[in-house]
Amino acid sequence: MKKEKLHNITATGFKTPEHYFDTFEAQLQKRINNDTGLDAIETPGFTVPKNYFDNFESAVLETINTKAEKPVIQLKPKSTFYYFAGIAASFILLFSLVFNNKEITINSIETTSIENYLYQEEYSNEELASLFNTDDISESDFIDVTISDETLYDYFESLDTEDFISD
Repeated sequence: MKKEKLHNITATGFKTPEHYFDTFEAQLQKRINNDTGLDAIETPGFTVPKNYFDNFESAVLETINTKAEKPVIQLKPKSTFYYFAGIAASFILLFSLVFNNKEITINSIETTSIENYLYQEEYSNEELASLFNTDDISESDFIDVTISDETLYDYFESLDTEDFISD
């Protein structure tokens, strides 16, 4: 049944005869009050072959004693596999730590990686400004900038003027 049609079900699918539950309680009380019990049963309904229980005990003991042993799968190979895998992983870790003597400096990290990290961390302008010393920054760094005409021309050519037009 599809999930879309679950809210459209009108019939439950279970049916009982009409007025069944009207007389159900009375019928139940009648059967409970009837004192026939087990004495009214003439035949039990189950039959056992003749002389079945005479040989029953010996037959059970015979089947128990003649059971063939089933082969047992040993779990050792899996545990030895994990044992050797752990040793191999330890050696790989040891060699990677011992033979990797490459030191990471700030100059070896790409500028784009640093920019991406700072961009993803979402620092505020005040937090970034607190990282700079006033001795490191001077006004002349921003005022005495010489930009060639070719650089300006390339910049203006790459601008998309539609971004500046407001609707």
